[in-house]
Amino acid sequence: MTAVVADRSGWQRMADRIRFDAASERTLSVLSWSVPAAVMAVLGLLGASTPGLWTDELATWALATAPLEDLFRVLGNTDASIGPYYLFMHVWLAVFGDSELALRAPSILAMTGATALIVALGTRLGGRRVGVLAGLLFALVPSVSRYAHEARPYALVAFLAVLATYLLVRVIDRPGVLGLVCYGLTMALLGLGHVVALLLLAAHGLTVLAMRRGLIWRWSAAAAVAVAAAAPVLYLGQRQQAQISWIPELTVLRLLQSPGVLAGSAVVGGTLLVLSFLAFSWRAPALVWTLWAVLPTIGLVLASLAVPMWLPRYLLFTLPAWALLAATAVSRTRLLRGAAFLALVAVLAVYEHVQLRGAAGHTQDPRAVGAVLNQHALPSDAVIYGRFDDFTSRLAVARYTEAAHRPEDVLVEVASLKNGYIRASECAAADSCAGTPDRVWVIRSGDKADVLANIGKDREALLRAGYVTAQTWKQSGFTVALLTRKP
Repeated sequence: MTAVVADRSGWQRMADRIRFDAASERTLSVLSWSVPAAVMAVLGLLGASTPGLWTDELATWALATAPLEDLFRVLGNTDASIGPYYLFMHVWLAVFGDSELALRAPSILAMTGATALIVALGTRLGGRRVGVLAGLLFALVPSVSRYAHEARPYALVAFLAVLATYLLVRVIDRPGVLGLVCYGLTMALLGLGHVVALLLLAAHGLTVLAMRRGLIWRWSAAAAVAVAAAAPVLYLGQRQQAQISWIPELTVLRLLQSPGVLAGSAVVGGTLLVLSFLAFSWRAPALVWTLWAVLPTIGLVLASLAVPMWLPRYLLFTLPAWALLAATAVSRTRLLRGAAFLALVAVLAVYEHVQLRGAAGHTQDPRAVGAVLNQHALPSDAVIYGRFDDFTSRLAVARYTEAAHRPEDVLVEVASLKNGYIRASECAAADSCAGTPDRVWVIRSGDKADVLANIGKDREALLRAGYVTAQTWKQSGFTVALLTRKP
């Protein structure tokens, strides 16, 4: 009897140990993704409201807060390629308001979710060390915070790219109709978020061929659904190529600069690239990251040779793959060296993190324009914008200037959005519309040595003949001048 009791006691201790180990494993599993996600959430919220809305974000604010009829009118002429994002933000802002934090909150949430999924994906294929390293590395990269603070679709697209890749890996492991449906829907949303991100399909197709060839036809059906869903947006975007006509041609120099631009830091981008080269492999799991990082990049290079469209931010959805590749290389070293590497990246990225959270962290400080007008503008003042740089300045004034200090826009004939474009329709001849105000504000995008140069021949002639510059303010990304009538 004593032996039986002792034997039962031994089994009980073993069962308790198993339960303890299982509980510890669950706790470790939760911590492995929640800690990197929490780091990203903190970095995302830190200083999210400080930078003013730059040009593209001002467009998001204007379109997402406009009546739907105005929004659809504009999308018929421009920006249809990200029309679904504007519709999403229209609903979001109707619920949460249009503060800087509300505008950027979807991107913060998306980057936080992407970080958690990177850990899950890296852990599933490469082990917990790869997953945690990749998640923390991704969160520390300056551009991740930059686009978490961006009221544009790039962070949402990055999240959907990680989610789609994770779902693909699950389908490869356990093929099923439900998994393929979820994957197809996610890829459809990815294409609706930004059609360039559909280049990920090339990487996923080769991944399926390499890891489970028999799945290729079912995967192709899911991919076709995604392409079909994005086809209307792709068609409209192709008709509106003028909206990307400002993008310069791809050169070797721009290509070499791209890792630093994509990462938000030349040092961090170079480090990621070197480590990724060390981890490139045609064997799983590095095969998944390699194809994800390389094929969309090659695809955009080839597309840019036909139509200039090379902007590194279009490839933000590949940044998780570069982080996973770098983490794969670092995971081959000792744990202490991996921790030291993360600490080094954090130190190298401090300067960029501080800069992007400044008032002009998004390259412009439109709040400063509002501050000048709020302090100095009179109700009787007029304002004239440059013929070719009016869009950003007008929206900056509309966003950050109090109504009582907003000068009269004397040249506008049809307000922006109402005319089907983001730019307003203006009077053809400035001298016939401007009147004879005593004071005229001139607001230009960029740092202008001469605020009247290239403002438009009719405007320049009118203002040089009748006015003298009383004071000029050089703000980050703007030049503001107050002109008074000549005696």
